[in-house]
Amino acid sequence: MAKKRSSLKKSRSDSGSAAMNSKKFMKRTQGTRTGLTFKKGEHSLNPDRKAKGDHFRSRATINRLRMYKNFKPIRDAKGKIVRAAPYQEKLPSGTVARVEPHRKWFGNTRVVGQEQLQKFQENLGKALQDPFQVVMRQTKLPISLLTEKAKQQRVHVLDTESFEYTFGKKALRKKPKVKVESLE
Repeated sequence: MAKKRSSLKKSRSDSGSAAMNSKKFMKRTQGTRTGLTFKKGEHSLNPDRKAKGDHFRSRATINRLRMYKNFKPIRDAKGKIVRAAPYQEKLPSGTVARVEPHRKWFGNTRVVGQEQLQKFQENLGKALQDPFQVVMRQTKLPISLLTEKAKQQRVHVLDTESFEYTFGKKALRKKPKVKVESLE
């Protein structure tokens, strides 16, 4: 049979209880910790650590590695950002941001400034309106994006004929009347 628990406690030596009463095992009381100062860590991802030897990471390298490690923002249940990711700008939600056309970032792509684009759009509009000018050189720009869509009027089919009159149960016509010469 197994021994009772009370008999096990009595068989222990008193040296064990003295070790339990030492400061090492005592429960910490409320308040600040005394005798300790703030010690900066020696971890390789700590940018504030002291440099020991020749082979150590620079502050920029450490910050870049930390950015790779913690690249996602923390969101709440609704999807709002509670804490932004490192190196993420703190812009309010819904603001329109624009990436500057810098040659360092867009070295392999064609970069056009806003002023140059507006000048090209104005000159192209003048050339298309003038019957004596012809645009000979083909550009790499998407010209369909340069033409403003607001100037082109929308065809109001429902103002000409109602939907019920053409497509409903009591439709009288097989083909709708449209005020356009061709449907293309």
